[in-house]
Amino acid sequence: MKHLLLITIAAVVLVGCNSMRTEQVGVAEINKTLEGINNRFKHVDVELVEWPDKLQRQLGKLKKVAFIAYPVKKPTGKLPLLIALHGAGGRKMSLEQQLARSAEVKGLGLAEFAGRDLILLEPNSAGIWDADALDTMLDYVLENYKEIDKNRVYVMGHSMGGSGTWSWINESTDRFAAAAPCGFSADETGDAGRLVKLPIWGMVGGADGARTVGVKKMVERLSAAGNVNVKHTEFAGANHREANAAVFSSVELVDWMLGFSRGE
Repeated sequence: MKHLLLITIAAVVLVGCNSMRTEQVGVAEINKTLEGINNRFKHVDVELVEWPDKLQRQLGKLKKVAFIAYPVKKPTGKLPLLIALHGAGGRKMSLEQQLARSAEVKGLGLAEFAGRDLILLEPNSAGIWDADALDTMLDYVLENYKEIDKNRVYVMGHSMGGSGTWSWINESTDRFAAAAPCGFSADETGDAGRLVKLPIWGMVGGADGARTVGVKKMVERLSAAGNVNVKHTEFAGANHREANAAVFSSVELVDWMLGFSRGE
């Protein structure tokens, strides 16, 4: 696969560090974490990626650094792309913290756990997810990485990532083959009729307050609008954190999404 540009300089991965020594230590820690992940993972290789400067200026609050995982064993033909959006906690984390967390209970960990033939892309954001910025990012990825099957692009997220997923699929429904907006309040915004042909799986903890009710109502609205490929899972007794772990360990969810292709 043609990989996105690897991070090679400290300035883009450390914010507010003027000391060269501090920057070098930071890069060493990140590289150590990345090496540890790849030594532990058996099914996917993980890399840090850097968006080109010209693109970055169009990405709003999206950070310059993203994560990508791809199969250790390179299959022939094009690969589906699964985009995982992190929650609010990731906004203020260091790159090393985000990387380590993703490998445990976010997109990278799910890619390894599932072990499927797919490319996983996990962008990072310093603010709430913006659909226009994500569209610009996806335009670049699909234009430059011909290995990706444009008809098999999926998006998922929990908490702020679930809200970002919901906003994105409402704005750019036709870009996706399936989506999983999970663990967010799921208010009355959005057009259920617009999403009637998009397979959607909403997951939420059973003890997650307004989010538990909100995701259920979202699914009900989609079903009432005529969506025949909408699913709802409530993890009994699970709070917000526990539900996040359940979402990002669901191989069933990955396999379900991979069963759909855009336009079918």
